[in-house]
Amino acid sequence: MLSTIALVTLAACGATTRTETPGTGGEGGETWTAGPGVGGAGGSGGIGAGGSGVGAGPSELQSLEHIDLGDVALNMLQPFEVPDRALGLTVTVGAANLNDVVGISRLRPPTGDPVIFNYAMAGKNTPAFASYGWVGGANPQSDASNAWPMQQGQWRIALGDDDGSLESAHVDVWIRRTKDGLFHGGVVDVNVFLAPNSTTQNYVNQVLSEMFVDYAGLGLGNVTFLPLDASFTNVGTYNEYRSLLASSAGLAHGPALNLFVIGSFGSEFGQAIGVAGGIPGSPVLQGTTMSGVAYMPSGNPEYDASVLRHEVGHLAGLFHTTEFSVEETDPLSDTVECPTSVMQSNPDNCPDVSNTMFPIAYGALALTEAQKRVLHGSALYRGILEEGGQPAPADPAPIGGKFAPPLPPSPPFALAATRRPNKPFPANPTPLERVLGAVWCAHGKGDYEALALRIAGASAPSTLRALVLDDKASELFRARALGAYVRVSQGDERTRAVKLAETLATRETTSTDLRVSALRSLARFAPSEARQSAAIAAQSEDPVVRAVAWTLRGK
Repeated sequence: MLSTIALVTLAACGATTRTETPGTGGEGGETWTAGPGVGGAGGSGGIGAGGSGVGAGPSELQSLEHIDLGDVALNMLQPFEVPDRALGLTVTVGAANLNDVVGISRLRPPTGDPVIFNYAMAGKNTPAFASYGWVGGANPQSDASNAWPMQQGQWRIALGDDDGSLESAHVDVWIRRTKDGLFHGGVVDVNVFLAPNSTTQNYVNQVLSEMFVDYAGLGLGNVTFLPLDASFTNVGTYNEYRSLLASSAGLAHGPALNLFVIGSFGSEFGQAIGVAGGIPGSPVLQGTTMSGVAYMPSGNPEYDASVLRHEVGHLAGLFHTTEFSVEETDPLSDTVECPTSVMQSNPDNCPDVSNTMFPIAYGALALTEAQKRVLHGSALYRGILEEGGQPAPADPAPIGGKFAPPLPPSPPFALAATRRPNKPFPANPTPLERVLGAVWCAHGKGDYEALALRIAGASAPSTLRALVLDDKASELFRARALGAYVRVSQGDERTRAVKLAETLATRETTSTDLRVSALRSLARFAPSEARQSAAIAAQSEDPVVRAVAWTLRGK
């Protein structure tokens, strides 16, 4: 689970990537350039213990304190000061050009080894802290002794890029604090950007109410509904996704969850219904390509709430307990792990299957204490400074001039209410149902459809076809089953599968998700039939189907 956009692995990129042997004795014999205000000799890694040149924040303690480090030169250790009683810190790094790859190569506490090392969590191999244009980092994201409890004093950050073309990037740091260094709760404000006819305000309110039931002590704060341009009804590519999150640029900066409710994700997202802007994302600095979570409603609010708990966990800095496509686990000691062989054959047997951050989670709600600490240390919420206190006040003017006025309360859109009907998910699903109804997290980069086919076994074509035709089943189940059915079918069965997809794609009474899946399945396996069906669907009264069909007409 890396960034939401394609990462460039920086482990072997020539002179711009430095090699360091972890250890408190130094930087592996390298000569690192020290940032402004670094003091004399001594301290971990040969960096002095002098002042950072950055103030420790306002005299009155705030729940979330901001340090603007300005433009930081690459391949140097830039210091900044973390005051006492801190629960966590969040770093946001932005390059001037969105096509530049920028990464966090080091994040060092005052003593001990780096908590981010070579663009990865210390002790891990996956380069999770490098991306195009924007990247985030945080502490704690692990519960190692150097990461938790939060150390007071001079922290240091070093940046890198992939080819040496980047000279500097802008760095902002947010520090989460309370009066006694303990978590006392907080609330998450939500800016809901609602695409036309994607769903209703009432439905989103149901989802959010469900989501914040026992979510690590965080409650639901102010919810503001904003219009989302119809061009984002279908988010087909990662470039479009990045533009979607960056469209939050008109919002005033302040801790909040930007929730972009869209009609459909394109095939690049692997049939995910929720995608977070980063691990961590940017919950304070708006207008970045990490500023929020995009989400496609399923019609089942309880299920959608579990999906958002997972994606917001990413936004706050949580990794998957076990990765699906690579042999990697999160850096938290109290989360159980699953062998790769079990994960990719029958995830029902994984010990972490009930954890919210399992990559194929099916309504999972559990969080460990260390996972909760990651959420508590994040910049996502308006915090409470002391026991019995109130959350920090909301920004008095959260909406900038770029946006139309917030949407007034409105009755349900008739179309949205019928195209994604609320059908219950099985309380005790079969292994196949559990996979088809799982999160299918885009951060995992896994072929979850192939997993469903492995579990379905030799009877996959007939089993999947029966599920597609079961009008009592959830539309999410049916849509994913259709894609797998067309994929696995051969010969005469492929002809039957294509015919079924054509029928579903062009029938106006079929649900949104099933029609979209039919169109995309045809585009994958029957291009000529896809063009014919897309020409018909492009005239649909369903705006989501219409948007997807228009993108497929010429392919």
